[in-house]
Amino acid sequence: MSAIFISRILNYDSIFLQILQSKGYEVINISLIEFSFLPFYEIPSTDWIFFYSKTAAHFFFQHLQKSGLQTKAKLAALGPATASAIEKQGFHLDFTGTGEPQTTAQAFAKLAAGQRVLFPRAENSRQSIQQLLENQIIAIDLILYKNQMRTDFELPECQWLVFTSPLNAQAYFQKYPLKLEQKILAIGETTAQTLRQLGVSEILIAENPSEEALANAIVSA
Repeated sequence: MSAIFISRILNYDSIFLQILQSKGYEVINISLIEFSFLPFYEIPSTDWIFFYSKTAAHFFFQHLQKSGLQTKAKLAALGPATASAIEKQGFHLDFTGTGEPQTTAQAFAKLAAGQRVLFPRAENSRQSIQQLLENQIIAIDLILYKNQMRTDFELPECQWLVFTSPLNAQAYFQKYPLKLEQKILAIGETTAQTLRQLGVSEILIAENPSEEALANAIVSA
């Protein structure tokens, strides 16, 4: 049986698991990043709140419920997975991007040009949307959590390595070398860019940053 490593913890009903286990693959799903929440005590005045990740959305809304803080700002998400995580907590999305920074920034600029946008984010975030819209919006930072590479993990040898963020890729290759027979799949161009910087030359990139697209890329290959 071939094994696949993916650098995130999957839900039991994950479409990635369903597709690949049905094809006979063993799936090892472990995040190589650890997160720690950084409390905040007010929400700055803003027109929009833009979420890069499910983790940011989880920490933000969990703290809102505990603290009693409220906001009437419109909500935006980088991609469908983050949007789904927000909607599951009972909140309405006013904008959902493609998951790819360039196309998302272009679409979001049409709605938010000249407005104040709050970005709850990780301490080590690449701030892709802020940078792409630097002169088009008024960006406000809210550093919500720390994301640090783990070192306390052991992984079996896998045929496929699926990386869902640049930091996960860095954590893996800090500990393991790439073997000739291993295949690499990146969730998007940003992660692929980091992999190239780490010396990986042959990289498959998913059509879009969804678990279904990741699974289909492996099946097709």
